[in-house]
Amino acid sequence: MLVAFSHHPPSSQWEPLLLPRFPGLVLWAWFRPPQLPTGVLVRVPPELVAVHPGGFPFSLADLLSAAGIDFHQLHSVSIFGTEWQQAAVITPYLAHPMPSVAPGASMEISINVVEQSVANPGSMMVPAATMPTAVEVAEPAVADTESQEAGALMYDRIDTAWRVSMQMERQMTGLRKKLAAMLKTLGNLDRDLGPDERLAADREDRDNWQDARRWVRELSARCHRELKNFDIGMTSGAGKRHVIEQVFKEVIEPRKPSNDLTNIHREFEAYRKDMTNLQKAMTAALQAAGQNGTQRSQRILATIRRKIKERRAKMREKIGGANMDKSVRRKS
Repeated sequence: MLVAFSHHPPSSQWEPLLLPRFPGLVLWAWFRPPQLPTGVLVRVPPELVAVHPGGFPFSLADLLSAAGIDFHQLHSVSIFGTEWQQAAVITPYLAHPMPSVAPGASMEISINVVEQSVANPGSMMVPAATMPTAVEVAEPAVADTESQEAGALMYDRIDTAWRVSMQMERQMTGLRKKLAAMLKTLGNLDRDLGPDERLAADREDRDNWQDARRWVRELSARCHRELKNFDIGMTSGAGKRHVIEQVFKEVIEPRKPSNDLTNIHREFEAYRKDMTNLQKAMTAALQAAGQNGTQRSQRILATIRRKIKERRAKMREKIGGANMDKSVRRKS
């Protein structure tokens, strides 16, 4: 029996997720994991990835239905490790088949949910002896209920935006370590060619190495800039981080009544978007440093190392049954 997401307890292990439209096809789900308490992680088994290298037959709508999530509860989605997409962006593609998993990418789909508060019908009942006419109470009662539900939904949206931001901050902490390590690697590559390398390299090799060093210096500056943006930017006390967190703890988490929820929601959404852009910039800097920095330099150095070996081999020849370097032979 399908359980609605709102009533589904946190998982203690991966649970099978059955898709009604595809009998025999089984995915795995983890409801309300610690890193996504208002959502669900869906994992695609490796064997299914191997069978469908070009994409999967099921859609995001199939996953939502199998997880007991109403379409209107969808807040945002991250597909196979890509950046989070808001419901307004992803909704038109709900029925589209899911894309394939890129090599080395995560095989998980993260779905973030806005849990709507359900009003208690009993609390709205009025004793028959004191009930005024229908005209007098119907419209105000409905308006009050809608106002309460709208307020609860706004709190949920703000709470979700904050938790998604915190999840991205944890991911960026890992990215920061990788960027720092990459910065050190790039620094080691920004060097002159050694004596053996200069002798073995031709003009083209030396030009390529100078070009690679320019890339290394530019990418080092880029990595340093993104590290600085993370350390003293929006995620630090110099940015909005502490102010946003204070509002969350004092107003949103305790559900303290506020007439400024719309502006608060706007601020939290802006902060989430800023975090998304920062995460995207850090990831792009790391990828560029790997492709155009370390990989480019290592290819050139590998070519020069091969020429060093070839040069050393040419400098040696058999003399009286033994190999001797030409550089130590005396002229006869």
